[in-house]
Amino acid sequence: MICKDIENITWLRRKDRQLLTLGTNRHSVDTRFAVRHTNTDWALQIQMVTLGDEGIYECQVTSHPIQRSFTRLKITEAYSIIPGAPDLHVKQGSSLRLECQLMAATELPQYVFWYRQGRMINYDAEPGVKVELTKSGSILMVNKTKPTHGGNYTCKASNAKPAYVMVHVIEEEEKPAAMHGGDRRNLSPAILAILPVGTPAPTHFAVTAILVDRSARPPVIKSDDKRQSSVDFQACCVVTIQTPLSTTPIRVI
Repeated sequence: MICKDIENITWLRRKDRQLLTLGTNRHSVDTRFAVRHTNTDWALQIQMVTLGDEGIYECQVTSHPIQRSFTRLKITEAYSIIPGAPDLHVKQGSSLRLECQLMAATELPQYVFWYRQGRMINYDAEPGVKVELTKSGSILMVNKTKPTHGGNYTCKASNAKPAYVMVHVIEEEEKPAAMHGGDRRNLSPAILAILPVGTPAPTHFAVTAILVDRSARPPVIKSDDKRQSSVDFQACCVVTIQTPLSTTPIRVI
């Protein structure tokens, strides 16, 4: 912030009417404030600016009558984002790419550090892991992900608020043999039907869609009079029994 005049000036902060500088001397106890005087310019400098410094500043010229000039200081707080946050899912063995983008930053960062589970990984000699600094932030790349690559990642730039993302590495599980089209020669149907007391002997069976291990007990149909009949089906899951009196659905056990 600059005030132009040929005489000494004072800088004040309007919100609390605090006198910051008088001429080239600092009046405030806050050592972050200083004045740089060149020819007719009286520039107020603030080091390590914070959000609390935002507001209106007044430059007064020590003349009669007093002359005033006002400047509004607006603080822009830079922040970081990681596209895809807060959760990213990646399959084991595939590549992982995390990009840290700086938003509302007025200058390039001096550094951007990456952390996994609170541990900085920029300078780790981990095979397949690479970090690149870009104009807008940083990129972290993992060639082939492993379960150990999962966890909470933090991107922290020198001039911006950090960003976070949780990476979930999905491990491949071995599928059952039936899902891989394995040997089904040892599979055969088996059902056990329980008929209500007084039901006539069955004359017809309609069965669909289930396979049961051949090692199970032989498939039989049991009724109340203890008569047994063997059945030979390709599959079963829904069973309908046709008797002389009715068509009776039965419960498969």
